[in-house]
Amino acid sequence: MIRKISDIEKIIIHCSDSDFGDVNLINSWHKARGWKGCGYHFIITNGVATQGKPYNLKLDGLIQRGRLINEVGAHCRGYNETSVGVCLIGRRHFTGKQLYSSLPRLLFALVKIFDLKSENIHGHNEFSGKTCPNIRLGPLREMVGARFK
Repeated sequence: MIRKISDIEKIIIHCSDSDFGDVNLINSWHKARGWKGCGYHFIITNGVATQGKPYNLKLDGLIQRGRLINEVGAHCRGYNETSVGVCLIGRRHFTGKQLYSSLPRLLFALVKIFDLKSENIHGHNEFSGKTCPNIRLGPLREMVGARFK
């Protein structure tokens, strides 16, 4: 389903709950659930694309596009129409590139593009009974907020 860009009010951060993956793997998981494909708009990889494969520096912190931004996501029931979904590959441990480089860079861009504030950045756990994304959002919100003061 297509939406107006002006409908976007939130950025919701998730984790994949897997130690490996990329947009292709998430796309296949989501299709197996009967969805159109990857429900997130962006995936940030951790350097391990396939289970059992070694870490690859070139794949650490890579920002991959999932759904087009004007497409309604499938990542947070009740909020898909008004949010952008960002997924970090990982469970409870994430790489420095993911947390301190790629994620902030993506959030800075999204906040600017959609004229949002740092308060519009949320974790999936704020809308569900899950612990996802398993990161502290306070410091991240502060970092984004400080950049736009």
